[in-house]
Amino acid sequence: MSWLGKILGGGLGFVVGGPLGAILGAVVGHHAVDKNSFSRDEERQSLFFLATFSMLGKLSKADGRVTTEEIEVVEQVMRDNLGLSPEARQFAIDIFSAAKDANDRFEDYANQFYSEFQDYPEVLSSLVDLLLRLAHADGVMHPAENALIEDAVRIFRIPGEYAQLKARYSDSNDLQKSYETLGAEEGETLADIKKKYRKLAMEYHPDRVQARGVSPELAAACEERFKEIQQAFDVIERQLS
Repeated sequence: MSWLGKILGGGLGFVVGGPLGAILGAVVGHHAVDKNSFSRDEERQSLFFLATFSMLGKLSKADGRVTTEEIEVVEQVMRDNLGLSPEARQFAIDIFSAAKDANDRFEDYANQFYSEFQDYPEVLSSLVDLLLRLAHADGVMHPAENALIEDAVRIFRIPGEYAQLKARYSDSNDLQKSYETLGAEEGETLADIKKKYRKLAMEYHPDRVQARGVSPELAAACEERFKEIQQAFDVIERQLS
């Protein structure tokens, strides 16, 4: 992450404005403005990183306390999904901690994120997927957590994608979850379901996301969703073949 090196090197501060820029300034502790040192992709990557851990921090505090299970999920995201270096992991933890106690609202972060990524539905969905994982960390979604995630979905304008993302946490059997994951219904032909599968697989393929300007580490956040889509189609294909 070249953008991370620039931030932590001490020469930069508010590479983004708004509430996410305030979180960055609180964590890094300097306020020099030098956006010209950042490429457009680096600006986008830094905002993804800031928004992800800021929104996770706010969500973790929604029910009034941060649980051990929620911390474990954040650690897992940093380690397994994003493959962060020790330095980057500490930076993410600092953002998470600063955001959860900041005065800015969850919606403020979501609105700023949407303004940057409104043309990247797969990125918006990947962040909602991470929020769902955190909310279900202790086995049940608190109403306050549900309300915040639904706010994000409304701001991101992805109600259809949200219905598919929630399938993982439903009480349905594996086959029904697979249909829900692909946005398909029982009774559709395998050919029609395959079209939906291919569309989703293309949208969430990590290489495609990375090609749209997201760093390799952050593109990896789409990989788990990509694998779920593949697995869902395999389940349905075996059933209908």
